[in-house]
Amino acid sequence: MKQKGVLQGGRPRALRFESEHGTRRVVHRTGNAARVIGPLAPGIRVTGLTAGQFSAIDIMEHMVEQLGPASVAVSTWTSGIYDVQRTRDIKVAGRINDIRFLLDRANFEKSPKFAGPMIDLLGVEAFRCAAVHAKVVIVHGERGAAVMRGSMNLNKNLRTEQFDIDVDQAVADFYLGWFDALWTESGRSHSNVAIMQAVYDRFLDDPDEEDARPSQARRSRDDETTITMDEIAQWT
Repeated sequence: MKQKGVLQGGRPRALRFESEHGTRRVVHRTGNAARVIGPLAPGIRVTGLTAGQFSAIDIMEHMVEQLGPASVAVSTWTSGIYDVQRTRDIKVAGRINDIRFLLDRANFEKSPKFAGPMIDLLGVEAFRCAAVHAKVVIVHGERGAAVMRGSMNLNKNLRTEQFDIDVDQAVADFYLGWFDALWTESGRSHSNVAIMQAVYDRFLDDPDEEDARPSQARRSRDDETTITMDEIAQWT
């Protein structure tokens, strides 16, 4: 097994392993997605930990850069206008042929202020809602198929995050079958187009509308346990 490390003050800041089985393990707190993940090709497996310095949209962009042009399917609990705008820009640049988003219904419906511009950018046909919390990005490209599973949503969150990428046709097909089943069911059983149109109509009526329902209070930061990336790196 090959190992590369960067030391600062005697403590590891980044580690990369590549085993004989093609699994690359990465831990980094500052590097961007392309630098941390590295080249992607059929047979490569990557598992990694970050400090939240990049999000699923950055991983998706790297995946289509390496494997595209590609068809992309994204399951995520939440997304932001900026992330969808970036996705549209990648599509316009020719690196994405088509894209579908499966979003959690409650999170998508609750605020037309955010949902409306997303529909504006990619069209109502690009989105469907379901009871989903899985964060999965599936890429089928001209140079290979891959799937990313992880803790991160599309938008950046400066917390410790984890991800796994398999550049493997069979694994990508397995997850695409799961995604397609949810996509089909959400469209058939829950009047998906009607939901999207209703959300969009609310946005057009009042673009600044906020969700009136009270949000659940977040727990105090004093109750949160924080682990630094330096501490994680020492475990490897």
